[in-house]
Amino acid sequence: MKFLVAFDNSDGAKKALKFAMKFKGISDEYIICYISPLVMGAGPNFDAYVPPSLYKKSDETSDVVLNAAKELIEKENVNATFLKLDAPGEQIARAMANQAKERGVDIIITGTRKLSGFSKMLLGSVSSEVVKLSTVPVLVVPPE
Repeated sequence: MKFLVAFDNSDGAKKALKFAMKFKGISDEYIICYISPLVMGAGPNFDAYVPPSLYKKSDETSDVVLNAAKELIEKENVNATFLKLDAPGEQIARAMANQAKERGVDIIITGTRKLSGFSKMLLGSVSSEVVKLSTVPVLVVPPE
């Protein structure tokens, strides 16, 4: 089986990754995926200069996040691929679902912060969107 684990170094993501390791006996591969939210995009109606330093900082953040994931599973002796992508904030869940489909993943494992009310409206819920958009099963690990 192939697992895609959403990881952003939050407490919920750490718990989800640790939970995913319970399946190491049946796992052929873990794809640990961090999707960096794009600060701004460009398109036909939007033109702006984005300094290269902003992209460099985003890339450095991605490396820090994925290195944290590597540290969490370093003693697990599993086949893991670490994937970093960029997507606009509202497209993170779609990018996750697309990666799962493209890579032949059997299940997506993600954490959640259990947002509600105004926080959920303002920040959205990536895990809820992944459940809606995915063509493969999604396991959502609740926070402590």
